[in-house]
Amino acid sequence: MKKNEKEFVVIGLGQFGTNVAKTLESSGATVMVIDKDDRKLERIANEVTHAVCADATNSEAMHQLGLHNYDGAIIGIGHDLEANVLITIQLKEMGVPFVMTKASTDLEGRILHKVGADKVIFPDKEMGYRVGNQIMNGNYFEAIELSEKYSIVDMNVPDSWVGQTLRGLNIRSKYGVNVIGIRGVEEMNINPHPTDELKDEDILIVLGHNTELQRLREMLG
Repeated sequence: MKKNEKEFVVIGLGQFGTNVAKTLESSGATVMVIDKDDRKLERIANEVTHAVCADATNSEAMHQLGLHNYDGAIIGIGHDLEANVLITIQLKEMGVPFVMTKASTDLEGRILHKVGADKVIFPDKEMGYRVGNQIMNGNYFEAIELSEKYSIVDMNVPDSWVGQTLRGLNIRSKYGVNVIGIRGVEEMNINPHPTDELKDEDILIVLGHNTELQRLREMLG
């Protein structure tokens, strides 16, 4: 492990926990994931440092993992307050310096804070705030989340694309994504025509598989 590399454990591999684990790992952290469902572990095993099949509410099993050496723990278990409370208490007793968990209600949040959680997040509430703010700021498409695999993103027009048409660039064939809109300085063009020329100040609204979107970003620098 590099001197400045952080180590985190993510417990529970629902959509939230899986996305957190992948993001931390891709950002350079060492990540251990824990879940009692082998199938969930198999889907992410190649994308994290360690994948452990264990019941996180089992104190003996948790102590054997040496979690006190980690910089922090993120509990991604769904709507199970009892399990979240038990795991939070165990992690703090082990000496994990930072424990983050999620809650569905303010009451759950207060309980988790009381038992030692350093940070409690409310994914549904926070997503609602973020989407509302984006809509008010005109970022309509940034507010759309399609699934774990597909996204709609905003993208500046690369210099090499300025003055060219969508048909000429053949974006769908070359990159596997679709330009579904162009936000210009004065107006939004939904479902643009293939012969529309791209301007330097345009923002492209691009739909595609997350893998293809990432590949496009890397190819265009």
